[in-house]
Amino acid sequence: MNTILSGERIVKSFGDGAERRNVLDGVSVEIRPGEFVSIMGPSGSGKTTLLYSLSGMDRVDGGRILFEGRDLSGMRDDDLADLRRRRMGFVFQQPTLLGNLDLLDNIILPAVRDDRRGTDRHVEKARDLMRRTGIAGLERRSVSQVSGGQLQRAGICRALLRDPAVLFGDEPTGALNSASAREILDILSEVNAAGTAVLLVTHDAAVAARAGRVLFLRDGRIDRELELGPPDGRGLEDRALRVSEAMRELGI
Repeated sequence: MNTILSGERIVKSFGDGAERRNVLDGVSVEIRPGEFVSIMGPSGSGKTTLLYSLSGMDRVDGGRILFEGRDLSGMRDDDLADLRRRRMGFVFQQPTLLGNLDLLDNIILPAVRDDRRGTDRHVEKARDLMRRTGIAGLERRSVSQVSGGQLQRAGICRALLRDPAVLFGDEPTGALNSASAREILDILSEVNAAGTAVLLVTHDAAVAARAGRVLFLRDGRIDRELELGPPDGRGLEDRALRVSEAMRELGI
């Protein structure tokens, strides 16, 4: 199978001595190029830990992570951070934008830190992304002058600025109202349709329904996989019902 990202028998533990427990207990997963995968599970099942482990943000205690054929466990911290900046994008529930910068500068900041000579190019790309995500004209607004949905769009622009191979999302719609959440999901679906793999942690069946495949975690293991087929934007209600049914069967 052609994969862009894989985890092989991942183990991640927290605590010491008798309190030590495996949050991830031998998890294996493969993500194909351009695939949209959602991760679901009850609280404490290891969803976010799996996302952070696969992205190299957390070091694992056992197993290995392969990204584009490179073993992340064998990389130095500086090299790993550089790989994340150049080849991965991240969208979180609360956008991590700096209050002393306007939206445009927030979007280009990570790229400019690495490549100051390319500032004009980054600005042009950022403006194009802002147009595509519906926030053109807000370039010089501060983070306190825009809505939560607009902040999340700016976070998506920053995540996409360097054309990542994989976009990681940790509950990216969790703090938004239903209308803003749908708009953000539409953007993520468009990003995925353009060829970027998306790996999304969510507790919401409607969000998971956008994916082609859903992984259900329980007690640090993948309990079940649900194949939904290509996320073409049609039949979302039926797809969400299938996810909800699986959640009920698993007691989520």
